[in-house]
Amino acid sequence: MNLVSVLLISARPTGSFQGSMTLFLVLFSFIAFALIGFGIILFQKRKAWLAHSKMTYGKIVEISRRYARDDHSGRFPIYFPIVSYYVNGSEFRREADKGLAKNCEVGQEVPVRYLTDNPYEASLNETSIPVLNPTVFFVLGLLMLISSIALSFLHK
Repeated sequence: MNLVSVLLISARPTGSFQGSMTLFLVLFSFIAFALIGFGIILFQKRKAWLAHSKMTYGKIVEISRRYARDDHSGRFPIYFPIVSYYVNGSEFRREADKGLAKNCEVGQEVPVRYLTDNPYEASLNETSIPVLNPTVFFVLGLLMLISSIALSFLHK
């Protein structure tokens, strides 16, 4: 007998194993609680960022135009405005994280939300926050938790 046949024979199940569903449900629940916990951490970070930030207005000083990789003809540019804003007499500049499909104008006023401790860390919108949105983690975690609970009742 060669080594491959010995390994194949030794890996063959000899009886029914009942622990696989329980192990799967425990693992599924653990991942669900981890996702919900990560969502809570992100929610707290967003809340702290909002609590330590202030609003001001800046002006668009420059507009960077870029194209998507699949736009070979260059017909659909994406505009990234660069905004200048002042905090305590010092000028700061910030480029938009997300591009705009419509053209902005140089000199246009834009709301800027910045951290009071570090004005370089800013967002060019009243409602946008540079921390990940926890909603996806909450929804995925709750769906996984509900499905593991439902599967545990169906398994019994």
